[in-house]
Amino acid sequence: MYMKELFTAILFVVLAFKPVKSAVSQDQLEKMAKALRNSCLQKIDTTEELVAGIRRGEFPDDDNLACYTNCIMKAMRSFKNGNIDFNMITKQLDAMMTPEAATRIKEAIIKCKSEEYDTDPCKMTYGYVKCTYAADPEVFFFP
Repeated sequence: MYMKELFTAILFVVLAFKPVKSAVSQDQLEKMAKALRNSCLQKIDTTEELVAGIRRGEFPDDDNLACYTNCIMKAMRSFKNGNIDFNMITKQLDAMMTPEAATRIKEAIIKCKSEEYDTDPCKMTYGYVKCTYAADPEVFFFP
């Protein structure tokens, strides 16, 4: 729970005080991702190897890995009330990414926003993460 609160506080500071045209450095992004990863790995019975595979586009049929994606998205406040919060995802991109990277990722999000997803929260977020990878693997990022 501490890591979720820490990430939320960091995100709030980034959103509230960051000039619009700047972005979080790659190092800062990796540190935030690592904190989220560690928090969700403690809660969800999956492996670091499977989690690392997501970044390489490896999406095995694994319920625990699917729930890991849900844990991450909840911690990032991008999954609320049983739905993916596309507005929050967009706000986070604008605050944390360069405009060029954010634009490409937003294009992937637009493609995936119209997809039909399973109603199970874990399967829903897993399907969304798979879709964003498939839409543009070059700019894909997921903790």
